[in-house]
Amino acid sequence: MKHLCIINPKAGQLGHVDGLVKEINDFFNKNPGMDYTIHITRWKRDAAGFVMRYVRNASEMVRVYAFGGGGTLFEVINGIFGLPNAQLAWYPLGKDNDLITGIGRSSLGAFQSMRNLSLSPVISIDTILAGNHYYVTNAYIGIEAVSYLMGKKLSDTFMLPINLCYVFTAFYYAFFKKFNQHYRIEIDNDLLDDDYIGMFIMNTPGHSAGTPAPEARFNDGYMDLYVIKQMPRKLIIKIIKDYQRGQCKKWPQYIRHFRCKKIKITSATDMTIAMDGEAFYNRELNMEIKPSSINFVYPIGIINGEEP
Repeated sequence: MKHLCIINPKAGQLGHVDGLVKEINDFFNKNPGMDYTIHITRWKRDAAGFVMRYVRNASEMVRVYAFGGGGTLFEVINGIFGLPNAQLAWYPLGKDNDLITGIGRSSLGAFQSMRNLSLSPVISIDTILAGNHYYVTNAYIGIEAVSYLMGKKLSDTFMLPINLCYVFTAFYYAFFKKFNQHYRIEIDNDLLDDDYIGMFIMNTPGHSAGTPAPEARFNDGYMDLYVIKQMPRKLIIKIIKDYQRGQCKKWPQYIRHFRCKKIKITSATDMTIAMDGEAFYNRELNMEIKPSSINFVYPIGIINGEEP
């Protein structure tokens, strides 16, 4: 087996690249039987192309390590998807490690261990095909996407906690902005054709600001779609709090939940989309669950302590 280490030098919690490179070199030098390569990304989307070429040219299994946050994970997934000789190991270093939130915040240390990531077995997890890209955690559209992207920008600019910034921007856009858009949403055998302020499509239960989708799992063969209608201003704070706690069912008149395998979303105006932290804009988006499509390294300690 080969080991390919992809490092995003701009990851939010990385600090100095040299320290991480030394940690990786020290580990593999103590385990000389492991063939490894380190690649530090040079520009946005560099990882996807590099990983794809490397794995395709390898004659054996390649364990690809993504050192970074959700964006790095997104790039590596889009590089290895469909390649049978690829495994994904994630070393979370981002500000918004949403996949960790979904698995359990206490699992962070288990993932930030080269020994764990190199020796643990893999499990099969689902991905979601959205347009031409694959993602593993969550996608937001409308007010959800705008508040997410603005919160991320606010955090980067003022060095504030990312979860606080998400909550602040979500509150601002929901309370002070009129943010309706007309969508046609085809959900398996259901159809919605109405005005909504936004929606989110989850493959895991949570993100940095909470766990809004407690039913979602990354290995159950379904997407969890939540569609949000405009709500009275006097209820916004209460609904946002319930949303963060995974209690959307308390507000069926404003938030509808669907478990589905295919979704087609269209709008007459551009949709703002945030997918695993990456921004996209389009007027049509086709989504489909891809069950058991990635071999994901799941640290031994977590498998023994929790049900994956």
